[in-house]
Amino acid sequence: MKFFLILATIFLLICRTGFTQQKLEKEFSWLAGTWQQEGKKVFEEWRWQKNEWAGVSYRLDASGKKQVDEEIRLTEKEEKVFYIPDVAGEQGSVPFEITSFYQYGFVAENAFHDFPKKITYKKIDEKHLLATISDENKTISYHFIKVK
Repeated sequence: MKFFLILATIFLLICRTGFTQQKLEKEFSWLAGTWQQEGKKVFEEWRWQKNEWAGVSYRLDASGKKQVDEEIRLTEKEEKVFYIPDVAGEQGSVPFEITSFYQYGFVAENAFHDFPKKITYKKIDEKHLLATISDENKTISYHFIKVK
């Protein structure tokens, strides 16, 4: 009987994790693709890999070479979803918990970070995305157009 209970518990944990990853993949699928910041050679590229959303923010230099500015992960941990950017340099990644989610957007927050404290993504339509970073005193918006 103990063996059956252990097997049942393991099965439930595996199923729960798989469902969470499938849900994460589906709910953020609107991010998939390559988005270019309006009027600039700055891009964000999102794809599903290794059970999480992986994003990279980069710019093209004068020779057309990619210069990565930031790597981003959207991942589930302990039944919460986190937006985790890792800006180029030595400061390391900073987790932002997704505090609000709707069909084509989300809000991620980290009250302990200096700037930003809040990151918002909103898909305007099939070709337009608005990303905003902010705190109590400052807001910066980035308008993107889907290119792939």
